[in-house]
Amino acid sequence: MTANVFQEDVQAARNAGMDGHIAKPLDVEKMLSTLTQVLSKRHG
Repeated sequence: MTANVFQEDVQAARNAGMDGHIAKPLDVEKMLSTLTQVLSKRHG
């Protein structure tokens, strides 16, 4: 989770090995969706 929401920030996080990106302020539905996607890839 980060306050860095510019596209280049998202790409930098992914390039560093992050599986997803959740921006602040927290959107619970977006967080759950992102977690579901990441976890399904790891167990799928």
